[in-house]
Formats: sequence, structure tokens, C-alpha cells
Amino acid sequence: MPSRSSIWAMIVIFAATIPLWCQTPGAQLRERAALSEAPSGNDCSFDPESFPLKHQDLTVITTEGGVLFTAGMTIDADGAPNAYGPHNRGLDYTANARGAGGWVALVTDENDRPVIQKSGRYRGYYVSTTSLEQREVRDERNPKRYIDATKVPYIALPEDFATTFGIHLGDLALVTNQANGRSAYAIYADVGPKGKIGEGSIALAKALGMPASPRHDSVADRVTYLIFPGSTPRAGYRVTARNVKLSGARLYQRWGGRQKLRTCEAPLLPTGR
Repeated sequence: MPSRSSIWAMIVIFAATIPLWCQTPGAQLRERAALSEAPSGNDCSFDPESFPLKHQDLTVITTEGGVLFTAGMTIDADGAPNAYGPHNRGLDYTANARGAGGWVALVTDENDRPVIQKSGRYRGYYVSTTSLEQREVRDERNPKRYIDATKVPYIALPEDFATTFGIHLGDLALVTNQANGRSAYAIYADVGPKGKIGEGSIALAKALGMPASPRHDSVADRVTYLIFPGSTPRAGYRVTARNVKLSGARLYQRWGGRQKLRTCEAPLLPTGR
């Protein structure tokens, strides 16, 4: 007859070999969540590339689900309900809403004239657009359809850059101001001009502790952008500052977090870190 200690040993061994499908549903869910949130490691296997811009080439590091580069930042007002208005009354100069082929950041009528808001707090201002839209707002003349630069931290990228690195509108990013160490999560919400890179919304600039006027503020360099291609949120996702922060933080930790970023960004910084 086996001893009492032998029986207990057999019970422990048997319990340890119970397969996952025999565990309680709650235990399965907790285990799956732990696996899905496990960091991918703090090492950084990267592949530097050179991307041509108008005045210089940009060094870009692609690494394990991230696209990383360092540039400056100009300030974008697009999408704010008071971004532009007649006689330069908006946050930015009205001329900045025009391109070579006409208006590029405004809703226009059938005669290509900017649509003016008829009511509300920003009555008399134009309706400013962003490339990313809140699709649940059906009316294209409603300012709430677009991503408000004063409320949501977002970045703008040239279309050819985004295409080259597999980045799509709605993908998430972490942006860091190397001058003061402050970081903020952002969403790719606007297409910028070809040949230039480094553009963020008013809300992003403020979150990074930078001067935030679209008319005259910018920083020349020392801003690091870590973008996660393929991270566009599910259909029906409401783009708000809170949602961008929550989604971005979760994604960043799964990617590897701060320790991994320090390793990956070192070749891009003048003196490392």
C-alpha cells in the first residue's frame, strides 16, 4: 500500500499535467492575456534604410514591427474647427490650407470655395479636414468628422514614406522630445507634403512640452518617431486622445517598451544616450 507522502506526490504531478482545455474558462482567459501582453524582448534587431527627402536623406530603422526615425516637428492645425478662416482669423494662416492645385485642407463647395460654418462656437470659420476621418459622422461639412488638432495628438507623414514602410492612416505611434525626455502617443491622421517629414498636431506639441503655434513655432530636430505599421484600430474605433493613449500604451509595451526603444534609437541620436 503506498504511503501518504507518495499519494500526495502523485496528486501534485497529475495536477501539473492537466491540459489547458481542462482549466476553467477564467484561467484560460488570464493565460491568453498574459501571453498576448508579454514583451517581444528588449533586444533590437534593426535594418537601417535611407529615405530621400527634398533637402536630405532620412535614416530610418525598421525593427520587429516598428518604424523609427528622428526629425524635427512643425505644428499642424488641420482638423481643428477654428484652424482656418477668412482674413487669416484661424489658428494658422489661410494660405497654409492651399496647395499647388487649390485647397487641400478645407471642405469646399461645387465652385471650389471653402465652406463656412453657419452655427456653433466657431461660426464663420472654414471647415478644416484631415485625411483620417470619424466615419460615423456622415456629413462631410460637419467639423466633428475630422481629427481635431487641438484635442488629439496626431502625426502627419508624406504618402510616399507611408507607402514605402507599410504605414496606413490610423496606425499608432510613440513620439519623444529628446530635448526634455517627454513622450506622447499619437495616431497617423494626416498626409503631409512630399519631401518633408516631421509634423504633429497642436495637441501633440503641447503633450511634448513644445511651443505649439502653427503660425510660427517648430523644432528643428531631436524628435523621435516610433510608428507601428498595421496597428490601425478596428472599424468603429472613436479617435480621441484617451483612446489613442490607451491603445498606444498597450501596443508599445507589447513591442518591448522603453528599454527596447533606448537600444533601437541609439544609432539615430548624435551622442547615443
